[in-house]
Amino acid sequence: MPIALPLEMTAPAVQQVFAALEAAGGAACVRFVGGCVRDVVMGRTPGDLDLSTQLTPDATEAALSAAGIRHVPTGKAFGTITAVIEGRLFEITSLREDVETDGRRAVVSYTTDWSRDAQRRDFYLNALYADIRGEVFDPTGQGLDDVQAGRVRLIGDAETRLREDYLRILRFFRFSASHGRGLDEASLSACVALREGIDSLSGERIQQELFKLLAIADPVNVVQRMIETGVMAYVVPGAPVNPERVAAGFPLTSDVIQRLIILIGGHGWAEALAALTQRLRLSNRVANRLSAAAAAYAEADVRASLAALRRGLYRHGPQALSDALVLRGAEARVSPETWQALDQNLKQIDVPVFPLKSARLISAGLAPGPELGQTLRRIEANWIAHDFSPIVIEDAIDAIAKQANIRGQ
Repeated sequence: MPIALPLEMTAPAVQQVFAALEAAGGAACVRFVGGCVRDVVMGRTPGDLDLSTQLTPDATEAALSAAGIRHVPTGKAFGTITAVIEGRLFEITSLREDVETDGRRAVVSYTTDWSRDAQRRDFYLNALYADIRGEVFDPTGQGLDDVQAGRVRLIGDAETRLREDYLRILRFFRFSASHGRGLDEASLSACVALREGIDSLSGERIQQELFKLLAIADPVNVVQRMIETGVMAYVVPGAPVNPERVAAGFPLTSDVIQRLIILIGGHGWAEALAALTQRLRLSNRVANRLSAAAAAYAEADVRASLAALRRGLYRHGPQALSDALVLRGAEARVSPETWQALDQNLKQIDVPVFPLKSARLISAGLAPGPELGQTLRRIEANWIAHDFSPIVIEDAIDAIAKQANIRGQ
């Protein structure tokens, strides 16, 4: 089946890589593989350009060197060499077949058989290849049909594919959300049956798949099925996940971290954050953002007055309050229009700066020491409670000065 390749797949840098490999292994020795082929067939813009070749990793390196192309052995133990041309990266992986798997990694041997390589891949729609001339190859005989049908199915025996790498459970849900028109029942049943295998995966791998899923435009139905089937409990263990909150909240925002907050947030979620942070290997930036949202959650109210919103912004900052409010919005089932109006209001509120410094309290007669800090915090709390009124500060200064005069008499 011929297809018209987009310009990014026929650019000079791409042609250089193909020419280098074909000079060593012949015109049929290298093909595009996987997502870029799938997406072009579906009429989408391709992402990363991954290549497969009949050459071994050593032969691939030799061919690139002979052509003067810089290359890096990014995953040579697994058959992958990365070519680098003018800042563009091309992952080139030798055709492989699995010798041994443990659910996390595989021992492979190299082959020149495209069909054997295809059979070790995850889904039929990802087992498509294309040459530089645009001819598409479907070694399984089912990939093109699944692309046309919007069907995501594990290749061969579903449980066998999952036991080779349990990350495929999460990839099944992600690709079903991004490229499917529903969930294939046989593949879904296998994922549910083997969901405990997720426990064997590293937190980094789980986090990457979860964040990719949350970045999809509309993953609601898929995320709900993950919750309902018990799969999500292995992805975010201990979190108070709720399918109705996901359905109401995800349309409010496309921000991945806010969607994560909607997924894992709710009553008691602060207690689960430390364990989740460790399990998902979250960065300090993300972990701090979640903690700040949890701290603002009790005060957040989508029906709050302007004064209350200003107080929340002062105490927690705009990001934390927005994150907490979007969770409250999901719980209250507000409409996207209502949320957008509230979010815009937040951006337009001027947050005051507490103007009182310790030096002024000392000038008024308060001695340096623990009482100074306590007094400053008490005045600030009263200033916030009275909508940041400067009168509160002036009255407090006057009272301190009068008290100092009394003591001095």
